[in-house]
Amino acid sequence: MGIREALTERLIERGLLFDYYGGLLNEKNKRIYEAAAVEDMSLAEISEEMGISRQAVSEALRRIDIRLQSYEKELGLISKGRRIGGYLGEIRDLLSAAGDAFAKTADKYSVEKILKKIEEEL
Repeated sequence: MGIREALTERLIERGLLFDYYGGLLNEKNKRIYEAAAVEDMSLAEISEEMGISRQAVSEALRRIDIRLQSYEKELGLISKGRRIGGYLGEIRDLLSAAGDAFAKTADKYSVEKILKKIEEEL
């Protein structure tokens, strides 16, 4: 993986962490992380907006990353959301393939089984 891809992955991961767990941060940390994760602002831009040094922004982002990653490790909401998304994709595929014959096939059982998986995840 190249540098560009790694940076893109990091930005996506930060965006997901912010979406799921950003509400657990205090307002200052929330703004710093939102600026970096959602708005893709540079350390210099964030430091100027917040009135703190770039080093302070960098350290805050590192601490916030660790905190949000620990929330995900403990709660697993992002992982759960991905699994549920996969189950929903399976349902969509089955429904597409079944068409009008849905009620007359064993696919109905398969769809019910997948729906049960989703219910268990929630």
